[in-house]
Amino acid sequence: MLILSGGTVYTPLQELPDTSVAVVGGRIARVGPDGACAELGGAAETIDVTGCIVCPGFIDVHVHGALGSSFRSSRAEDILKVTEYRATTGTTGLLATIGTSAWDDTLGALKAVVQAAAAPVGSRLLGVHMEGPYLSPDQPGAMSIPLMRAPSVDEVAALQDTAQGMIKSMTLAPEREGGLVLAEYLASHDIIPAIGHSDATFAEVAAAVRSGVCQSTHTFNAMRPLHHRDPGTVGGILAHPQITAELIGDGAHVDPEAGKLLIAAKGWERVALVTDGVEFAGLPPGRYERANGTTITVSEVLGTRDDGTITGSASSMNRNVRVYAEAGVPLSHVLAMASFVPARQLGLSGRKGVIRPGADADLAVLTQDFRVMLTVIGGEIVYRAPEFAA
Repeated sequence: MLILSGGTVYTPLQELPDTSVAVVGGRIARVGPDGACAELGGAAETIDVTGCIVCPGFIDVHVHGALGSSFRSSRAEDILKVTEYRATTGTTGLLATIGTSAWDDTLGALKAVVQAAAAPVGSRLLGVHMEGPYLSPDQPGAMSIPLMRAPSVDEVAALQDTAQGMIKSMTLAPEREGGLVLAEYLASHDIIPAIGHSDATFAEVAAAVRSGVCQSTHTFNAMRPLHHRDPGTVGGILAHPQITAELIGDGAHVDPEAGKLLIAAKGWERVALVTDGVEFAGLPPGRYERANGTTITVSEVLGTRDDGTITGSASSMNRNVRVYAEAGVPLSHVLAMASFVPARQLGLSGRKGVIRPGADADLAVLTQDFRVMLTVIGGEIVYRAPEFAA
């Protein structure tokens, strides 16, 4: 048994000061005062987390890599290098995001993710997010236009077969020919159809929603913007409650005031905080060369190409939580957007993204300035900050 004693527990929607969480057999057994947890009996490791925030572990449904490794790698050890790092940032589960790549490279990456998931290290691989290849050349962002493909149900079936069912979401531009058919196929095969890298009009977003699109990828970025005479893709996302909107929380991809407008329009219940973390997250700021030969400049927050194009984020999920908490969003809502909402999107409500008896013991312990002290996955401590050593 593990007892986290005396912290402020966010369930995440309830704030419970001076509360302890008891973990037995990989699940949360009790949430309450120390005495109530001690009544469970049995040998226990008790960790005093007084003054800390105890919250559900973060679930990052859009992350590409870290420490120089990418989920596009064909080597399982690279995949596990990423998941090990992400656990140090409070992330207990994630979707390995595979960006638009050559076909054979994509298949190799999927095989590596399957292999890594069988022997997990750090953050658990909850599935795969395919960011493409069925995107719009008009809104490429950092994706390679020559590698984009026309939507194909047969190709997706082949990808899912290689992934052994691990593909949980796919970003597509539904306005492309065949896009609505593909969205319907994805929705009927338990794959979340997400609109992104899209130049869709408001009417085309509405059609996509009718076809099953229920999520948007890095909202505002790489999509037709909102204009008062052309509400565009962003306007369609704002107007349709069926869509849960990803929000890169680093404060640079989206200004926090714009992010707050998104939260106000959608409600926190329909916003999922993500990192869109690139392979150079966690490394010192500097210039790095990618596998494709391009050079990017990495700061604590962003990766950018020489032409100024943003290539992804270097910010961690705990930092993103801090950005929006400091921007004035209630902490319970920010924590929910980083855990409860993505868990619901993945069909894991009740099991993950919450602190309550019976739920998986996936937890993060943070200081008041949002540094990660402990990460617990399935009741096991997978990360302990040096200053929090036993």
